[in-house]
Amino acid sequence: MNCKLTLQEKLKDLRTEQGLSLLELSEKTGISKSALGSYESDDTKNAITMNAIVTLAEFYGVTSDYLLGITENRECHPFPVDELGLDDDTIDLLKERNLNVRLICEMIKDPHFPDFLSDLEIYVDNLASAQIRNMNKYIEHNRAMIKDKYALSDSDHYMRSLKAALINEDNYFDNLLGNDISAIAKDLRELHKKDSNTGSNDTVFDEFMDTCEEVQKADNITKKQMLTYSKLFQMNFTKMDPYEFKTFMDIVERYSTAFKSAKGNGRGKKKRK
Repeated sequence: MNCKLTLQEKLKDLRTEQGLSLLELSEKTGISKSALGSYESDDTKNAITMNAIVTLAEFYGVTSDYLLGITENRECHPFPVDELGLDDDTIDLLKERNLNVRLICEMIKDPHFPDFLSDLEIYVDNLASAQIRNMNKYIEHNRAMIKDKYALSDSDHYMRSLKAALINEDNYFDNLLGNDISAIAKDLRELHKKDSNTGSNDTVFDEFMDTCEEVQKADNITKKQMLTYSKLFQMNFTKMDPYEFKTFMDIVERYSTAFKSAKGNGRGKKKRK
């Protein structure tokens, strides 16, 4: 994931949060629907004007600096950084931008983060660990007494049951903290699954098999060619008008050997005179 949202992503997020279509936003801001659509498109990064920035910032209740990427804060926060309770080293780390601060922010906002922080504090404070060790010693003590009193072997069912009751401190906290982190990570991956730079769940093999299946179902050679080239060139041929498609196919069939029928090699029976 990117460390910062782009202008296009911010504009789309703000509109989506308010449940507005491009047409409704156009009616409220006076900016044309086509212009608003281009502002949210990655293909026109420099198309937005300063007047549009100001108008949209005022409408959404955010700062122009936020839309322009100067800050990641939608609102101005006129208070000293001391109030955040961060130490100097942490502030320096965040200022250096070597960390993905956006990801850190999203982790903190995740509903599972308070559980993770609480469990981490329990682990660091070592209070729960002390109780685990006390309980383990109590079980071990009673297990040794019962074993000596009744001359039981370690393989005895009750001896094995008492041994199984012991808690491995490291495994316990690894599992506890690991589950917290896993829940946060899954939430963040789900949140960003539609991002342009997020990998697809489909494998190359799956795409290849899907293409083969589609080509097999095609009822004519032109459609087979269209499907094959669509996958090869990552082009949506359904958006082409008939003339554009015919021109493209003529060029491909003329200069590509992929679908040309095999020619004879000159061997065989000679024509009778």
